[in-house]
Amino acid sequence: MDKRLEQANCLTETDCLLIDPRSDRETLLDNAEMRLDAIKDLMFTLSTMNGRDRDLTSVDLSNLATVARYLMGDASDLLVAARRIDAHQRVAASAQAPVVRRAGGGHV
Repeated sequence: MDKRLEQANCLTETDCLLIDPRSDRETLLDNAEMRLDAIKDLMFTLSTMNGRDRDLTSVDLSNLATVARYLMGDASDLLVAARRIDAHQRVAASAQAPVVRRAGGGHV
């Protein structure tokens, strides 16, 4: 297996989106936002469909729910990966911060 794929994040138990571990935070957030917007548009379309004329079947609903589930899973994985980058950067920044010591023994 390609070494990059071994390092990729797969955070869900089902089929997953492979996230390049070299991705930056903004790229991850942009991709999560794209998927959330797609779900929002999909749900709007579903809410405005007219089911009275039998143009919306249970198969249609099942397919729409499946698409929404995959998009939500991808968006969730992307957000978790972005948070990991934030946490890693905070740890790295705190490790580099100088320790400030005050003169005296700290007694008032």
